[in-house]
Amino acid sequence: MSATAEHVPARGAHKRMVNQCAWLFAFALFGYPIVGNVISFLQIDSRVLSIPFRITVALFSAWVILTTRRLRIDRLHQVMLLIWFLYIVRLVHDSLVSNLQGADYAMQFFIASSVLPALALMKARAFQNRKFALIGFLIASTGTLLSLLAALFGNTDVREVAETSGRLSFAAIDAVSLGNQAVSAILCGVALWRDANARLRTLIAFTFMGLLWCLALTGSKGPALALLLCVGLWALRRRQVWKLATLALPLLIWLIVSNDNPLATRLAGSEEDQSTADRLVIFNDSVAQIASAPLVGSAFVELNSGYYPHDVFIEAALAFGIPVALVFLGLMLVGTYKAWRTLNSDYDLLGLIFFQGLLAAAVSGSIYGSMLLWVTLAMLPTAASATRDSRRPLPRSDISPSLPARL
Repeated sequence: MSATAEHVPARGAHKRMVNQCAWLFAFALFGYPIVGNVISFLQIDSRVLSIPFRITVALFSAWVILTTRRLRIDRLHQVMLLIWFLYIVRLVHDSLVSNLQGADYAMQFFIASSVLPALALMKARAFQNRKFALIGFLIASTGTLLSLLAALFGNTDVREVAETSGRLSFAAIDAVSLGNQAVSAILCGVALWRDANARLRTLIAFTFMGLLWCLALTGSKGPALALLLCVGLWALRRRQVWKLATLALPLLIWLIVSNDNPLATRLAGSEEDQSTADRLVIFNDSVAQIASAPLVGSAFVELNSGYYPHDVFIEAALAFGIPVALVFLGLMLVGTYKAWRTLNSDYDLLGLIFFQGLLAAAVSGSIYGSMLLWVTLAMLPTAASATRDSRRPLPRSDISPSLPARL
């Protein structure tokens, strides 16, 4: 058999693996809001669909892990795996020894939603920017626009905050999650724009309008800040700041002068925002708790309130102690450097989503719930080689007819 015939199945298998990984990436990071919309619309117990969804993601991840090549672990991945191990140990301790409510759920969620997908995509080393961006844009936009349609035309089960403040928020998916989903869809569209034809760009542009309107209706300041910073970093890295400013100026003017959307209202009254005040109280109590156990940590949550401090760096000091928290900080700094380099490359999607995940984790996230952060961090070191492998030309022996074998 010729080398060409042998190479065709290999290329076909790689293409199938890229497709599988793209769908895993999209569903693991952006799939739940679709499920949350269905739960809220049907007004059923969230566990009826959310648990099967998480199990499906975990099983899909396990399948990719079992059917791909040998795992390659560099220094960054070693540190990341160490942090994961220590965090799971902390959650096991808090669940079995300290008997803290929610520790067992946090551990299950962390493993199913972050660890397994990240390991699968890290091990597969099958990344293609356009494919991942296209499927991610499709899934994230669907979840966001379904929320918008449900708010306008549906009889959906909403949260109390939606009734009191007018923010877009449902029983199974809160305003911050919807805001982050809208931002993820926009960032996928930004990464997709470069290689899109005129028809696809028109579709992306119209979709952006609905996504931005949904973001405004959620009234979520953190996702809005993440969108501004992520797109700003992308434009700065690609030297397109003036183009971005020209496009963003009308939107900013509308946001400032408008009084008809929850985001503008919350930005205008930030000093009176109760959720911000509550977070400051948890932050101050977390600092005091860190001081009481600075070397090995005390719990994965702030003990007075029972909530995580909405800042993964503070949470790291709570859970691990200050020495390991500094290692965690170093890991994030290395990830930030690698993500910054991707913004001017053919795999800028990972950099954009990493920065979104990092900012979300720093202002409203938890270690166990930061899927965007962990999955993209796991993929960053391998994305460059995966992209080069997919573009590498075939050897001459693979593209030329082979000589007949000598008798």
